[in-house]
Amino acid sequence: MSLNPSLKKVLTAAALLGSLFAASSVFAHAHLKSQIPAANSTVTDPGELRLVFSEGIETTFSTVKISRDGEDVPVKNLATKSSDKKTLIVTPEVALEPGTYKVEWKVTSVDTHKSAGNYSFKIGQ
Repeated sequence: MSLNPSLKKVLTAAALLGSLFAASSVFAHAHLKSQIPAANSTVTDPGELRLVFSEGIETTFSTVKISRDGEDVPVKNLATKSSDKKTLIVTPEVALEPGTYKVEWKVTSVDTHKSAGNYSFKIGQ
């Protein structure tokens, strides 16, 4: 049985689109969409940081390093709310004092892809 040439074109196009969608999901990673405090902002001590990603995050396999003027700031806790796995809540162990802070993150998304990045903000006096 041979296929109608028009139907053959439609099926070929559908197969091509399907493979493109599958390929794009294979290369998906959790990208940082926003953060509090915002990158390059000057704020008072926020008490906690919130990193919002494009995908859900596995906290068990993720790390966040905070440093102030080159000195590490201990992190007490990394968490997500059960209803929002895309927002990583980072709680420093101590109050953040005035200075320039660098936040370096390495996360594993719920689909096991890894991504990393960093940003900076300032605590004003």
